[in-house]
Amino acid sequence: MAAVVAYNEATKIDRSNPKIVVDEYLRAALVTKDEVGVDLHVCDDSAGLAPIRELREEFDRRERDFGVVVLVTWGAMTGETNGNGSAVTTTLTISGRKDGAVISKRSETWRFALVESDGWRVCGAEQVPEPVPSASASL
Repeated sequence: MAAVVAYNEATKIDRSNPKIVVDEYLRAALVTKDEVGVDLHVCDDSAGLAPIRELREEFDRRERDFGVVVLVTWGAMTGETNGNGSAVTTTLTISGRKDGAVISKRSETWRFALVESDGWRVCGAEQVPEPVPSASASL
C-alpha cells in the first residue's frame, strides 16, 4: 500500500502553478508527443491550442520530408495572473538536426492563456509577433 501511495505522489500532476503547467504541456505536445499528457494539462475546449498542434504538424512534416530531427526547447517563463486567468510567455528555440549537426535554428516567442479550473489548465496559445525595429532617426 505504501508503494502505491508513493507512486501516486511521484506521478501526481502539479497544476498549482501556471508556469509548471505550461512547461508540462509543452513537453507533452512538442517533445514526447504524448496526447494523454497533453489532455491532462488543457481545458475541455482546446480549440485555442490549434497553433501549437499546427507547429507540431510542421515539425513532423519537416522530419519526414527532409530526414531531420526537430528539437524544441524553451527558456524562462514570465507570467501574469489575474483572478482565475493567467498568461505565460516563453521563447521556443526550434532546431533542425541532420547527422548530429544543427542545420537550422529559429526562436519564437509564444504566449499561453490558462484558466484555473480544478488547477491551472492551458486553453490558448499564440505566437507573439516580433517587434518591428523603429526607423526613428537618432540625434
